[in-house]
This record gives sequence, C-alpha cells and structure tokens, in this order.
Amino acid sequence: MKSKKLAGLLSVIWPGLGHLYLRRYTDGVVFMAGAGVLWAVILIKSSYLWEMGVQGMIFLGGFAAVYIYALIDVLRK
Repeated sequence: MKSKKLAGLLSVIWPGLGHLYLRRYTDGVVFMAGAGVLWAVILIKSSYLWEMGVQGMIFLGGFAAVYIYALIDVLRK
C-alpha cells in the first residue's frame, strides 16, 4: 500500500505529484497543469500582481488554495 504521508509530501513539493504517486493519474495531471499555469502567470506577471492590489492578492490566495486543496485531496482519498 502506498504511503499517504509520502503522497502528501510530494503534493507539497508540486501539486499533483502525490496523486501520480497514488496512481490517480487524471487528478495528478489536472493539478500539475493547473499549478503550472498559475506558476507561469506568477513568474511572468509577478510585479504586475503586486501593483493590482486586492485583485493580485485574490489571485495569490487562489494559488495557495490550489496547493492546499491538492494536499487535502491526496491525504483524504
């Protein structure tokens, strides 16, 4: 049986890795793609996000929510 603690650690490193470890390939690819897009936006538009004020903070909060949800999802199932 696969370790949920290791899956959680992998999910913290990059959302979706824990899902792939648990052989939940569809969920893993979706989380990895979503996190990749969010990282790309942050890297490309990082200074712009800070200038946006509240809207930028909402985006960064959504980014954190994806990480947290991926972690909870991998530990729950």
